[in-house]
Amino acid sequence: MKQLCKNNLGGGQKSCQNNLGRESNIELLRLVCMLFIILLHSMNFGLDITGVDSNSKFLPIGAVEAFFILAVDCFVLISGYFGIKAKWKGFIHLYIMCAFYSVLLTLFSFYEAGQFSIKEFLFSFLVFSNSKWWFIQCYVYLFILSPMLNWTVKSINNKASFIILLLVWSILTFYFGFFWAGNINPNGYNVMNFIFLYFIGRFVALHISSKNDIKTSCKYIGGYILSSLLVSTMYLTVYYLNLDEKWVWLKCYSYNNPFVILAAVSLFLAFRSFSFQSKSINWLASSALAIYLLHSNAVVSDHLWSFIAYLQEIITNGWLLSLSLVFLALAIMMACILIDKLRMIVTNPIERLILKINWDGYTNKLVKKLLNLI
Repeated sequence: MKQLCKNNLGGGQKSCQNNLGRESNIELLRLVCMLFIILLHSMNFGLDITGVDSNSKFLPIGAVEAFFILAVDCFVLISGYFGIKAKWKGFIHLYIMCAFYSVLLTLFSFYEAGQFSIKEFLFSFLVFSNSKWWFIQCYVYLFILSPMLNWTVKSINNKASFIILLLVWSILTFYFGFFWAGNINPNGYNVMNFIFLYFIGRFVALHISSKNDIKTSCKYIGGYILSSLLVSTMYLTVYYLNLDEKWVWLKCYSYNNPFVILAAVSLFLAFRSFSFQSKSINWLASSALAIYLLHSNAVVSDHLWSFIAYLQEIITNGWLLSLSLVFLALAIMMACILIDKLRMIVTNPIERLILKINWDGYTNKLVKKLLNLI
């Protein structure tokens, strides 16, 4: 198997110093998934489309949302596919990036409010424990657990044993989570679901061969479309049966919905099935995480959702509104990418300075000393 570039979140050159060393088909998938996430947020927070009280003319948008809900699962699958290396370099890179936007946007909120809060300012540095970015928190947990997860995968020396592991996690995810909405994994917005997806990604990397041809890719695209149609059918059933709105979120659009996970795996395999190299795609995708950090922060998103609500008032055709949201999402992506390139000018020298210290070496020495004391 060819060497994989371990750039899991698409946040710069922390894992692949040369853009040409990154698989542009997977980098393109990052951008597609980020487009899906913006569209999802636009629909969920900017439009009134979910639930039985929604206007029927926006019903097509709610049904189409089923094709986008897989995006977060895809990002975690990518991390599992490449494998997370729990090194201080990756952790520091992630923290600096998140802290930069957290502090910057907090200062901007002070400007808008006309008052300064030292407490909120200090809390803005605690991006992993006091963050409204739920994905980042779950990813950090996954990052910390990755050595144990990687050891588990390494200790499984055959495909059959790995399948048994996935079956066990499937029971935890689907039976105790999705079907009964238990405390283990009620909706997929947690590290338990991330671990399951991480294992699936590792399984794909180790045990599913890659065929670089359009026929294979089309086959997986068909799987993605079929799985998404099943999710859409669930949504329409809930709508027409006048069930409680919570069913949309707990069942149809939960990240541990079996059909959502199947759609994510299918789309990932489809993109893996055609390989190409593009400096432009790699350059854009290196700021994929910044798109999420910027557009989902309340300081920015409140303005975005207000604008989308205004679009909903003036555009009465559901399909035309959907098209408008796509163009708006693309514009948001480009704006966030350009902002992140400016951010790199500021933070990259700081990151390089911090990384001059051999953090991994000191950590290994500390661990050895602690083990000797036991």
